[in-house]
Amino acid sequence: MTDRELFRALRSSGYTAAHACGLLFDAYGEELYRHCRAALGDDDSAQSALRDTVIVARAHIGRLADPRLLREWLLALADAECARHAPVPDRFCGPRPRTAAAADAESAARPAALRVRVLSGAAAPELTGYRDHVATRADHFDRRGFPLPASVERTPGPGSYLVPGLVVSVGVLLALALVLVRLAAGATWFG
Repeated sequence: MTDRELFRALRSSGYTAAHACGLLFDAYGEELYRHCRAALGDDDSAQSALRDTVIVARAHIGRLADPRLLREWLLALADAECARHAPVPDRFCGPRPRTAAAADAESAARPAALRVRVLSGAAAPELTGYRDHVATRADHFDRRGFPLPASVERTPGPGSYLVPGLVVSVGVLLALALVLVRLAAGATWFG
């Protein structure tokens, strides 16, 4: 299958999620797994990052306009997901050193159940809530449709300051009303 055909299949409503994700895995699953394994250094984290990469690709394929960039886009999605799945470095000891296993990740054999694990997470009906969460969390793209790094600040929307400001204003007004009620009650006792 060519990238153009895969691109169309991922965007088409004529393919079930399981079928489209299966086509994606068959075309790029091995490469993406090796990429995630090299970045993360262990099988479980790499499998989780790959699963989430497939979920994000299916959810956000409409952002990518040029099917010739599909491979590059998928690798960028995998990088973003690997960053989310990377272990947090110990703040006192600094980043963890790369292990020999991480260095040999490119040559690591893929786990036998990789396809089943990834596609189950990416297409199983009972995991719709999880897929929605992953797709929403990954909704941070540039103009070309490529994911932005987590370090890039999101520009707040026009209403993003309205709700916190409104909550503070209501709190201040309630406090002021409480003070006025106490003062009025105290004035009637002494007056």
